[in-house]
Amino acid sequence: MISVLYVDDDPVLLDIGKLYLEQSGTIQVEILDSASTALEKIRTTRYDAVVSDFQMPEMDGIAFLKAVRAEYPFLPFIIFSGKAREDIIIEALNNGADHYSQKGGDPRPQFTDLIHKIERSVERKQAQDTIIHLSRLNAVLSSTNRAVLRIRNRTELLNEACRIAVEEGKFLMAWIGMINPEERSVNPVAACGYEDGYLSNISISVDNIPGGMGLTGTAIRERRSVISNDIESDPLMAHYIEKAARRGYRSSASIPMNCHERIIGAMRFYSAEKNFFNAQEIQLLEDLVTDICFALELSGNDRTP
Repeated sequence: MISVLYVDDDPVLLDIGKLYLEQSGTIQVEILDSASTALEKIRTTRYDAVVSDFQMPEMDGIAFLKAVRAEYPFLPFIIFSGKAREDIIIEALNNGADHYSQKGGDPRPQFTDLIHKIERSVERKQAQDTIIHLSRLNAVLSSTNRAVLRIRNRTELLNEACRIAVEEGKFLMAWIGMINPEERSVNPVAACGYEDGYLSNISISVDNIPGGMGLTGTAIRERRSVISNDIESDPLMAHYIEKAARRGYRSSASIPMNCHERIIGAMRFYSAEKNFFNAQEIQLLEDLVTDICFALELSGNDRTP
């Protein structure tokens, strides 16, 4: 579902626009009648696209566009206005609008056109995001491989892998946990990023019990990568939703560490974005964890406590 913020000072047009856009079945719309209020809302709520009128009091559509572009340079932004003067269209496009759409007359064709432009803008943004994500993860994989070649100390290597994931991969937080076979638990041994006491307040079991039903316990027990692309609505994250939300964790992935065909732990990644992880990204993260395991095997550091 595409999340759209629609801004117009005409409440009737807002209601009509929301009705037509949501009839598409692919778009969810929030409406506001003030650009300044909308700008504050964007700072606290994630939207896939913004649709804005041009002629509004206090802050017109172009001023609103400039303010949004200053803080969110890649957020899809569409001017939807009855003012179809060429100079306004040129100014909007020159200041970073993705599209300019004409309103007025029969609402069906105009909103059909607007829906098409919203979907096309969001698809293009998602494709760009995927390229950026994959580029970052390839850089993380490359840097981790260099670390594997030069670091022989297990603690130093694991902490460096977490640091690279956060600083180069732009993950909000990353940590590595190792299995304690006697306690049947997973103990954090390395971490980097915005953790704020998160790891000190979690208890993870490798058994099929409530404490082992989260991403990491499941990944270790089932020997497969497990992801949550929407933590706040994922049953696997039920015990951690509140803690994750306070720290801005919106999606996460847990990759099991398979050394000598034996699972010794898992590496966990957290993103501030929903729907961050796809098949290509998981494959790169699995390659990264495989390289870490290979280094631990070579150095004889792949034994659990």
